[in-house]
Amino acid sequence: MLIALPLLLLLPQIQSREAVAKELLPQGVHLNFEKSFIEIEVELCQTQEPLEYLLVLDRGKKHESLLSANNDFSPTSLNTAMLLLGVEAGRNGALVPKSPRPTREEYEAGVSLYDVKAAEGDGFFLSLGWETRDPLDGHLERHFFRAEDLILNRRRNNTYRRGPWIYLGSRFIRPHKDAPEMFAAEAEGNLISLVYFSPANHLLTGADPDADDQYSWFPNHWLLPEIGHSIKMWFSLAPLHSWPES
Repeated sequence: MLIALPLLLLLPQIQSREAVAKELLPQGVHLNFEKSFIEIEVELCQTQEPLEYLLVLDRGKKHESLLSANNDFSPTSLNTAMLLLGVEAGRNGALVPKSPRPTREEYEAGVSLYDVKAAEGDGFFLSLGWETRDPLDGHLERHFFRAEDLILNRRRNNTYRRGPWIYLGSRFIRPHKDAPEMFAAEAEGNLISLVYFSPANHLLTGADPDADDQYSWFPNHWLLPEIGHSIKMWFSLAPLHSWPES
């Protein structure tokens, strides 16, 4: 059962939150009300190439994303789980033209033509975890990181700034005037962006000070497993400090 956004307003009259959480499980979304987090399964799809997204579906911009989920995964169900944890859509980041406009001399000296207005609002802290087995003794080891620590900023020579990833909630679109409405994140397959894209067809956006730059972001390959490795991803209302038990 996939729940459209207007129907969420009626959930208390339809069924309990726990019943909805149970229905989300076959869609690949584990919603833990007690600990206020969501858990999904993804896989690593980049270790070297430049990035614009943190998470997409296989049919999305996989060549520009760190992580991917298979095409059977439901962004609508993930969005439902996010709304059930009580978030409301925030404001996307924006590039605001400077007034007065910088002169040609100022621009050639490095003055930007715009100011960056950061994304604001409710959000989730994102964590990633995976297991590897030592090839010598067979010991199983868990690796646990904040998502930001796995993204390198080439402009500043450090990692993506830690903080909540702002909930935007995607939107409904029509491919053409006679087509039925479609949930954009479901249709396009792009779920979490590292940079500011408008319109906001994705569910979450990062809010790093350099999120206006599409060319700054690369995988932190020193910490990552091999491409295709299975990874658990958690969306939490408060930062997680260790691997949560489901």
